Amino acid sequence: MPAALRASELAAFVDSHFAHRGLMPETVIAESWFRSIKQHHLSPDLGPVDNVLSAAELRQHQAQHEAYLATASQGVSGLARRVLDAGFAVLLSDADGVTLEARLPADAQRYTRSGLIVGARWDESIAGTNGIGTALASQQALTIHRQEHFLASNARLSCSVSPIFDAHNQLLGCLNATCLYNDGPKQAQHLTLQLVILYARLIENSHFRQRYRDRLTLALKPRDDFADLAAEQLLALDEAGRVIGANRAAFLAYPGRPLLGLHIDQLLAADIDRLLNLTRGGAQGVQLRSPHAAQLLEVGLRVPGGYRSSAALRPAPARSNHPALQQLAGQDEQLLNGVQRLRKVLDKDIAILLSGETGTGKEAFARALHQASQRHAKPFVALNCAAIPESLIESELFGYRPGSFTGADRKGMKGKLEQANGGTLFLDEIGDMPAHLQTRLLRVLAERELLPLGAATPVALDIQVISATHQDLPTMIVEKRFREDLYYRLCGLRMHLPALRERSDQRQLVEELLASLAPTLRLSSEARDRLLGYSWPGNVRQLLNALRQAVALAEGDEIGVADLPEELLQPAPAARTQALEQQVEHTEAQHLLAVLQRQRWNMSAAADAAGISRSTLYRKMKRYGIVQPNLLG
Repeated sequence: MPAALRASELAAFVDSHFAHRGLMPETVIAESWFRSIKQHHLSPDLGPVDNVLSAAELRQHQAQHEAYLATASQGVSGLARRVLDAGFAVLLSDADGVTLEARLPADAQRYTRSGLIVGARWDESIAGTNGIGTALASQQALTIHRQEHFLASNARLSCSVSPIFDAHNQLLGCLNATCLYNDGPKQAQHLTLQLVILYARLIENSHFRQRYRDRLTLALKPRDDFADLAAEQLLALDEAGRVIGANRAAFLAYPGRPLLGLHIDQLLAADIDRLLNLTRGGAQGVQLRSPHAAQLLEVGLRVPGGYRSSAALRPAPARSNHPALQQLAGQDEQLLNGVQRLRKVLDKDIAILLSGETGTGKEAFARALHQASQRHAKPFVALNCAAIPESLIESELFGYRPGSFTGADRKGMKGKLEQANGGTLFLDEIGDMPAHLQTRLLRVLAERELLPLGAATPVALDIQVISATHQDLPTMIVEKRFREDLYYRLCGLRMHLPALRERSDQRQLVEELLASLAPTLRLSSEARDRLLGYSWPGNVRQLLNALRQAVALAEGDEIGVADLPEELLQPAPAARTQALEQQVEHTEAQHLLAVLQRQRWNMSAAADAAGISRSTLYRKMKRYGIVQPNLLG
């Protein structure tokens, strides 16, 4: 059907050809009628058609689908046990619309005379609009009731059908429950359709488990859902943690995303090593949050026999101690948007600047970016510009060769820039870099080569630069304390990390950090309230230290208030708390106003510069009473 055909045109087409039926069908059925006439050149009054394979053709066809039949047979039998006595025939088709198996009620001849037999072809090009053919064409579950069938000769049928998909989201066929001469309304078939969908999903899951019986597999479902196995998301992973297969429920849970090939830490706040640790090698379930789920997920891990000896499951390398990007983002909207932007610039030779208060996780994000990039096997080298005496920063950053100056190491020293060659250099607290070194760093980054002190020839550099600061660099530029040209060299993309008190996912973050430290421990309700009610001036770093102390002091399987750090037990004076909040808001309001003015009130550019979404920028402007001036007047 042409995409340009509007609903009104479709209605006119239906009315002109099927007015005598007195129906105004759903869009999916009307579109099928359109295809039946315009594409397949069928007539509604077409007499009986030869749509049955010969015995030899049928045997060959069934042999081609032997594995599919073996997997689906139990689902067909299960559905038949529940609907045959109610007068329904159960059919299983392949992706071409050919019935491979049929279970008929006691008066089977009535059904066979209607074409409900093994070997019948129900493709739309042969039979027009019908349950199997239209479910395959639309790839959705549906009921085709009586006169909704295109051919008048099929008007005695009422068919409830669900497509069946393989682990790559490709059609395997259909499951169909059909009754004859049903004079009741179409709505009466709703429960039958739900039962057919249930067994189709169970067939899919059985096919998935059989195909990936020798692979690491995950089972996911929302924590608060009743045990609905048909809605369970199943994922199969390769040794590198990439998704190599999934059931239909998983594909539907991530619409519009290329699920196959994604690393598991892009879907869950965990990689393979962390999943193995949290689930004790698959022995227990665990709760994790996905950025694409509205609530916590129950995660079950299945580890096949012999899998433990594979290279992927050997003791975790040092990098597994560092959380992945998705884990760091949690469920906070601002961070999730930021991570999505960061992923787009990875490996594009774009410098990244991370800003935020001390303790918000800037170094953790830098390490996660390195691990997510193509440079992950190369060095990650960090230099804290505020923690090294000014007299030593130059040698630490640029290095020197043997005999360069009195007192130098006889072997010379590679600077951080040279150590990071091929990998990632993380410059923490870049705002504290002395002015004369800013000039030299700018030259190195611009020329992509380094000349250590005492060296005769320059060293070619290939590095990803990630910088971080808690300071307001644009203000420092105005005050001549930071080079503007270096700022733009370092700020290819800027991401602001919100303070812990500003994050919308504090509760989930507390739960996930605790699970990573001690999966068997839980928080008492009072301890949880204390954690969630605290202002966290030290941000995530302070929260993590608080949880470590609580885990160490806890007795039994619950963390109580007495196990928390002392500062959480002392209620802050109301006036002091209010003053702190006002100070924080005033500082943020000033920062946003400065950004807007620098970007000449271009909202998209300002949001990018502030590292937030446009919707968040508008919300904060409204909160702080920031009004855009009339630029035309």
